[in-house]
This record gives sequence, structure tokens and C-alpha cells, in this order.
Amino acid sequence: MAEQAPTCACGERHHGHICVLKSKGMTKEVEHLTNNPTVVCFNCGMESNAAENVCAPMPLE
Repeated sequence: MAEQAPTCACGERHHGHICVLKSKGMTKEVEHLTNNPTVVCFNCGMESNAAENVCAPMPLE
């Protein structure tokens, strides 16, 4: 079976925003995407390293 191409901008093979990963219990992936936050999600308040990892990104102040 051929190796699947990465589906996330960070280069990993997970798919979905942090809220989706969290709901699936993918805590290792969530930690990887939140270890140096620059944005916060307006909807859920989750902080993220990059805007593409949350539903409604706003700058982290």
C-alpha cells in the first residue's frame, strides 16, 4: 500500500482543526499544534500555533 501524503500544513498526517482532533482524543497531535501559540479560536478559545488549525482564528494578544 502506498504511503499517504500529509494532510496538514504542519507536515503530519492528521486531518481537521484542533477541535476535531481533540474530540477524537488525538492529544499528541493537539500538543504538537499548540506548543507555541500565535492565534486563538474565536469559537472555542483554543490557542494554536497557526491560523489554519482553528475554525475562527484571531491574533493572540
